[in-house]
Amino acid sequence: MIIKAYKARQVHEGAGVIVNRVFGYGQERDFDPFLMLDYFDQKDTSGSPGFPWHPHKGIETISYLLRGAIEHQDSIGNKGIIGPGELQWMTAGRGIQHQEMPKESPQGLEGFQFWLNLPQRDKLIDPTYQYMLEDSLQVYEAKDYRVKVISGTYQGLQGPINKDELGVRMLHISSDAPVEIDLTRSEGKKGFIFVFTGKGSLNDEAIEAGWAYTLEAGSYVLKGKIDLIFAEGKPLNEPIAWRGPIVMNTEEELRETFKDLEMGRF
Repeated sequence: MIIKAYKARQVHEGAGVIVNRVFGYGQERDFDPFLMLDYFDQKDTSGSPGFPWHPHKGIETISYLLRGAIEHQDSIGNKGIIGPGELQWMTAGRGIQHQEMPKESPQGLEGFQFWLNLPQRDKLIDPTYQYMLEDSLQVYEAKDYRVKVISGTYQGLQGPINKDELGVRMLHISSDAPVEIDLTRSEGKKGFIFVFTGKGSLNDEAIEAGWAYTLEAGSYVLKGKIDLIFAEGKPLNEPIAWRGPIVMNTEEELRETFKDLEMGRF
């Protein structure tokens, strides 16, 4: 059963990029351990202001591209270009600075950025960066649909990112024709789908593009010609103190972090 529907809304991020905020600040309890999801679909990237240098702490960011390219650089020496079908999974931990700048492309730019919360015990781990080429993501191929496994498993296929300790499973499901697909939302987790192309139904409840739907645990039959993200994970159920790109557990930790930023100690 669908618990609740959330309409993506346009917001300005970075230096003025318009993105579709699927969910975010104030809704984190509904999606725990996920904090935020942005979907971007730009037809023209010429002159895009992008996402210049900014800090992150206490979270993981997952950038997944479908079209176009983004040049990435961070303060621990990583630099590269994320292309179509590729994935960047960055663990900010105790703190990292980075920038993401769209490359001009005739295909425009389409993709997602997820924010995944870190448990309190891991908030101050060293930052790390993982970059996955398209062929490192396992794909389950059926007659009229495919399931790309980002994290967790699907039909015995393992995604390149192992987050078993948080029970994280992330799938990209796309279809070329009306289909029926079985899905399971696991017990002991929270989970959702975000439809970004097409429309259909989930256990005969209508779903459509531009909406996210939180789901109860159980079995589902997905029908339609549709493209969507499915994600689930074990809720942390921890206090959250959140300001901009910094997510900690207490207001005192937030104040200390922003003082470090001001004093050049980040």
